[in-house]
Amino acid sequence: MNYLASRLRWRRGINSRAEKKEMIIIPAYNEKENVAILVKKIRNTLGDIGILFVEDNSPDGTGAEIKKIQSSDPNVYLLERAAKSGFGSAYRQAFAWVMKNTATQFVVTMDADLSHPPEALPELIGRLARYPVVIGSRYAPGGKIENWGLFRQLLSRFGNIYARLLTGIPVADLTSGFLAFRIDWLKRLNLTSSKSEGYAFLIELKYLFRQAAAQFYEYPITFVERREGKSKFSLGIVAEGVIYPLKVLWRRLSR
Repeated sequence: MNYLASRLRWRRGINSRAEKKEMIIIPAYNEKENVAILVKKIRNTLGDIGILFVEDNSPDGTGAEIKKIQSSDPNVYLLERAAKSGFGSAYRQAFAWVMKNTATQFVVTMDADLSHPPEALPELIGRLARYPVVIGSRYAPGGKIENWGLFRQLLSRFGNIYARLLTGIPVADLTSGFLAFRIDWLKRLNLTSSKSEGYAFLIELKYLFRQAAAQFYEYPITFVERREGKSKFSLGIVAEGVIYPLKVLWRRLSR
């Protein structure tokens, strides 16, 4: 099956006005050096798909760089926030904006640091014709990671095994932030109950989809560690990622 052709068949029924476009959501904090490159890569892959950046008043001028891109690209949108308010809250606000202001059929989430390959977007989106949630997975057969040290790889690998065992979610890469999902399924989620940030939010989002009985598909990707800018990885993010699966396990046992 040609999944790019499948995606194009989806688009024939979508109004060509900006508010009707499919939407890629990208949180961007201190990513000035990466956003223009990322937009160019997405355009080369998917043409004029909508791109919504969520920007938290980055001190490096990321917001100004996005506005510069907007001056020549009407399909780039910017949700500005006064201060750094968290990864999870960025997505929650973006989801609310998309559901209120667009009639898109699906949403894609990805990082701004060029670690997620835009070339894989047609494959993720095309499979939405069959699956409500598609995950760009480092740990599906054929997936891999480049430029991570051994400690970071082991932490991620065992962290995902730990989260899968405790939550019962049948996904190899629970902390992947490269997702495509249908908007009708997003509307089924109780996002007001979501409080997580960081990797914990990525686990929680999949848990909410699981609670809604969504079926997952994992498409293998090559994840490449950022070349520009500073990683947002921290001990606080790791701690939250440890605690959230324990909360889910307690809920499962309480039933």
